[in-house]
Amino acid sequence: MSISLYFMMLSWTEALTNIRNSQVKKRVKIVSVDESLHLVSAEELYSPISFPPFEQSAMDGYAIGKPTGNSFHLKGVFKAGDNAENVFLNDGECYRVFTGAMIPENTYAVIKQEDVNKNEEEIFIEKEIIAGENIRLIGEQCKKDQLILKKDSLINAGTIGFLCMLGIEQVSVYDKPKIKIITTGNELVDIHSTLQKGKIFESNSHTLKAVLNNFHFSAENIMVEDIPEKMILCVNDAIESSDILLITGGISVGDYDFVYDILQRLEVKESFYKIKQKPGKPIFFGQKGNHLIFALPGNPAAVLTCFYLYVLEAIAVFLGRNIPFLEKNKVKLNSDYKKSEKLTCFLKGKLLANSQVEILEHQSSAMLSSFVEADCLIILPEGKAQFFDGEEVEIIRI
Repeated sequence: MSISLYFMMLSWTEALTNIRNSQVKKRVKIVSVDESLHLVSAEELYSPISFPPFEQSAMDGYAIGKPTGNSFHLKGVFKAGDNAENVFLNDGECYRVFTGAMIPENTYAVIKQEDVNKNEEEIFIEKEIIAGENIRLIGEQCKKDQLILKKDSLINAGTIGFLCMLGIEQVSVYDKPKIKIITTGNELVDIHSTLQKGKIFESNSHTLKAVLNNFHFSAENIMVEDIPEKMILCVNDAIESSDILLITGGISVGDYDFVYDILQRLEVKESFYKIKQKPGKPIFFGQKGNHLIFALPGNPAAVLTCFYLYVLEAIAVFLGRNIPFLEKNKVKLNSDYKKSEKLTCFLKGKLLANSQVEILEHQSSAMLSSFVEADCLIILPEGKAQFFDGEEVEIIRI
């Protein structure tokens, strides 16, 4: 490939920026709090109550009135769930209480049971008593009408527990995108078919559906032959019935690679076509209306690499998600590696002890076997050809 053509292609970071800048109208829906995990809030939420809604004991121990000495007259017991409303503690009195229990009015402090000696009628405290100790105050976590969840916040398990603690049953979120997969290639047969000479089993749809499921998304898959008249109908229908379309294969420059021409005929607005990277250089991304379209390479390892790098970003756009799905770290190579300085290489790697990473064998874009072991993608940026044992590099955890 000529230097001028390399110059025309985007870098992988420029491609990411284009995806993140996609303008789409996100769907909003109301879901039960229990169904909101990993989604993003579409509106601000305010607490309907103060929490705690009453003063609570933070310990198993004794709620005491104002001290008159070191002994207190034992009046009774309050367990978690008991109603202590309108019960008043006089000076020198106490109640046995348990963690989370409502405490009587005028409680001076809660003394943990380990600091108390007792008999049937009295307790004795030999430690310094500090006013207000071990008492959870009304509204200590949040007050009524306080903002508790900002718009565009990622909902996690803690969020769900907190909302339920406040009695909130439903939340407004951005809906998950509808995703479709089209696999192209006359050489492909379904895994349930008999393998004939010249054919290979289709795996890309299974890989994509599995990795989508890993991130709590689903997709429908369609296989289509490399016949332009059939492909254009299939692609057009899939665009209209999905938010994100993933096409695998047919995007390079071979005699039977029809996808790029079909996307142009369907008036898909091109954001980029081909990236200065390996694997996955022949990748297309574009938009038609509110629909985002990827044409991914056909080689299996390139498909999965491009999913991690780019498709997850498009999903994040539809979710309104600002937090990356995948974590980046810096580690050290445990071997030398040489590559083209014109390309960014994404190598399948396995993390080792002492913040090192191993470059796995079988890095070809057609070889999926290295992904069986891989737990990261090693980023070797363009502009540099030689990397050395012990050199620090950036990785993407997968």
